[in-house]
Amino acid sequence: MKIGVIGNGKMGQKIQEIIGNYGHEAVLLETSLRRAATVAFPEKVEALLDFSHPNNLEKILSYSIQHQLPIVIGTTGYSETQLQTIQEAGQTIPILYGTNFSLGILVMNKLVKQVAKTLGNWEIELIEKHHDQKKDAPSGTAKTLIASLQEARKLTPVFQWEDQPRTTDKIGVHSIRAGSIPGEHEVLFATTNEVLSIKHESFSNQIFADGAIKATLWLKDQSVGFYHLEDMVNI
Repeated sequence: MKIGVIGNGKMGQKIQEIIGNYGHEAVLLETSLRRAATVAFPEKVEALLDFSHPNNLEKILSYSIQHQLPIVIGTTGYSETQLQTIQEAGQTIPILYGTNFSLGILVMNKLVKQVAKTLGNWEIELIEKHHDQKKDAPSGTAKTLIASLQEARKLTPVFQWEDQPRTTDKIGVHSIRAGSIPGEHEVLFATTNEVLSIKHESFSNQIFADGAIKATLWLKDQSVGFYHLEDMVNI
């Protein structure tokens, strides 16, 4: 199977490096992040895997729909309107969107939701750390964790406390960008004299590349629809 990889950053490079382990081929499709919506598709491929830039979304989806190609999107930093556009594309093509392709993070999402329900009056803090080249903050994974917590309780994210009072209906969100940290996410649940921490650390971006490749191979056999990674692993 020939997979078109859009984006030649850390993730795009890692996917190209390891995809041969799965017996498939990656073709790097030209992208430019310096100008909006400049993507060229010179190769015939059977599926697309996008880790590029939000500015490329319109042209990528247009090409996918025109050629009826399944597409896995791992790019983060989209606006709410763009996320809605991605979801609507699932009416025409198989499309899977994920902010993190780690199995551990999928399990963490389930855990924090359950704990937030059980510990209904505990305070919640979210700390995420990434390398100094990551553009968006908070990370897409942090936003997914926030959404999971909000499914459990009525919570408002706070990105800078300053003089705000600390109440249990708020989530403190903290983003750290330093060095070469591949990714770390921690959710703290705290009350008087007691703290519960749920933490995930990644030590290589290969776990994300592996997950993205597996998602693409799985999506190739799915019918038209909008999918999440949870649909593939059935968590």
